Amino acid sequence: MKNFIVACTLSALLSGCVTLPPNAFVITPEQLARRQIETRRYDKAKEESILVASSNVLQDLGFNLENSETKLGVLTASKQRDAIDGGEVAAAIIIALLGGGAMPISKDQTIRVSLVVRPVQATNDNTPIDSYFVRITFQRLVRRTDNSVTAQTLTDNELYEGFFEKLSKSIFIEAQKI
Repeated sequence: MKNFIVACTLSALLSGCVTLPPNAFVITPEQLARRQIETRRYDKAKEESILVASSNVLQDLGFNLENSETKLGVLTASKQRDAIDGGEVAAAIIIALLGGGAMPISKDQTIRVSLVVRPVQATNDNTPIDSYFVRITFQRLVRRTDNSVTAQTLTDNELYEGFFEKLSKSIFIEAQKI
């Protein structure tokens, strides 16, 4: 028993000595390009109006709001969708007929959204902030018939452009109190 405790203690100590590679926090050009697609700047708008407009757009797109922390400028939302793919089902049937056994297939998915509103860096003359950055990311979690889950960040530029186009219109409407 004493050897077991010593082995566990040594294991815990050695596993805590992990070092980070020197370039762990270096931002790549691909990450910068991705951030540009996910972020827009809105001038002459109030943070609360941006958050209200964002939640309206997300609900119009079929998302259910999960969390809203207005003091931090954060929204999260999700929606459930079917993920069955005809090609994947056909491949599973063919493999099963050839004696390859049961192959798991996608059954449903959750599309998750994270949105953050943050002020543009304030100037030194204490002028009020009326410009904000809005960054949104879309993720997809696919559950398969064997209960495994795969996750991916959605990178379709049209998805982000469409969201920001709708958000711009919604912010305008919210500002005009229409």
